Amino acid sequence: MAARVYEFEAIAPRVRDALRRAFPEDTVDVSEGYLGRVHVLVVSGRFNGLTEMQRQNMIWEVLRAELGDEAEAVTLAAVYGTDDLRP
Repeated sequence: MAARVYEFEAIAPRVRDALRRAFPEDTVDVSEGYLGRVHVLVVSGRFNGLTEMQRQNMIWEVLRAELGDEAEAVTLAAVYGTDDLRP
């Protein structure tokens, strides 16, 4: 079975907008992965004190609610609390 190819230029703005609505004051970055897949980075104080699973659940709840099946285009979600970036 061939790997699905995504149209990054079409889906990336929708991913960015969905995450920006959920995290309006935080860092949201979207970049292109293999075959047009979307990689996201979100840094938010809202993640401080949460487990990685809780952080991922927050991101994926937003993506699935906003994008439905198109959320499958996101293949990497790196999520960090602001405390994670301090030495």
